[in-house]
Amino acid sequence: MKLLTKTNLNFLTISLFIFMFGVAAFYYLLRSQVNQNINYELEKRKNSIIQQFDSSYPSNKEPVNPNEQIIVTPYYSGSSSALSFSDTILYDNETQRYIPYRKLGFVTNFNNQDYYVQIFKSLEETDMLIARIFLITTVLIILMIVILLFLNRITSRSVWNAFYETIDKLNKYDINSQSDLNLNQTEVKEFDDLNRVLIKMTNKIKEDYINLKEYTENSSHELQNPLAIINAKMELLLQSGNLTEKQYQAVVASYEASNRLSRLNKTLLLLAKIENRQFPESENIDPQVKIDFQLEYFEDLVTSKKINVKKEYNNPAPIKMNPFLSEILFSNLIKNAIRHNFEGGDLNIVFEDDVLTISNTGPKLRIEPESIFRRFNKSSNSPDSLGLGLAIVKKICDIYGFTPEYSFENGYHKFRISFKSA
Repeated sequence: MKLLTKTNLNFLTISLFIFMFGVAAFYYLLRSQVNQNINYELEKRKNSIIQQFDSSYPSNKEPVNPNEQIIVTPYYSGSSSALSFSDTILYDNETQRYIPYRKLGFVTNFNNQDYYVQIFKSLEETDMLIARIFLITTVLIILMIVILLFLNRITSRSVWNAFYETIDKLNKYDINSQSDLNLNQTEVKEFDDLNRVLIKMTNKIKEDYINLKEYTENSSHELQNPLAIINAKMELLLQSGNLTEKQYQAVVASYEASNRLSRLNKTLLLLAKIENRQFPESENIDPQVKIDFQLEYFEDLVTSKKINVKKEYNNPAPIKMNPFLSEILFSNLIKNAIRHNFEGGDLNIVFEDDVLTISNTGPKLRIEPESIFRRFNKSSNSPDSLGLGLAIVKKICDIYGFTPEYSFENGYHKFRISFKSA
């Protein structure tokens, strides 16, 4: 979730909570104020009725109820005599429904007789008025919240533009480039502090990266020279013919170890270069051409192991990547399928759309399938295997967003690579 969306959701949540509380408080205050006004009117009518009792009725007659909103009953000892306001409902014969009323009850004396008088005032009109006021107010408040949310989003977006610009420049920044990271000065102190820290950090990372790159290249170069000398001396010893059988075996073992060390040094250097993204050039690669080239390159090895090779190309899509890395990718996959195959085994290559599947027969893994792409994890004890070929494949896939997968089904090792960038 984006930060701008998160802040807007927080604002909306708080606004809705305040809105619900405000609506409840507004309704309570409005109803209280209306009840106070009705109570005041009922008290005025109470005084008017008492005056009517004193002036309009003869002393020998009990007053009658000329108004349906007034009920007069004789008051006897034990009846409720306190002045009270309350809400009630009465049935209306004309409309044949119950109508809410506000009631005032009090006791008055006429001709030495106490009467309990109940005055009723209809709340129907006031309730309708309250409902209208409440509805109008609610709509206005909701409209105000929506407008405030919209304005807040616009203003927040303008404030956070500098932050998003910084993120965009960081995403596009290449540590291999000669240019430094340039971040514009903003009107927000916190963003300027962030940009200053990022510039300082990237400069330090770039400096360490250059030092590590130079150290790796220099170390590899310095190792290759003595290794080449050792190999040359070993070859001379092997060709001299003056060695005993024991000495000859020792020199052969040393020569093979030296060759292995040389290959390991070159492979680790290649892996370091891939990790450091030192192959930035990319172009559209035809996978069919690359695969056919690798199969032709390993033709002698395939023939010696009598491996049955089957190819199937179904509309293979071009792959945008570095040409050199594409050769390494396909070479390591095919070489792995040949090296760990049975004598007279099968090698099937299927490239459909943007998915490559290479399956080969071979013994079951001696390691966990989840660790097959890790460095120095070998599924066999072959001295020719360094345990880095599939690690290089995984690293190349990670750089370009490809998805490598491994499975073992029906006696076949299957390597599936989706070249659709994640």
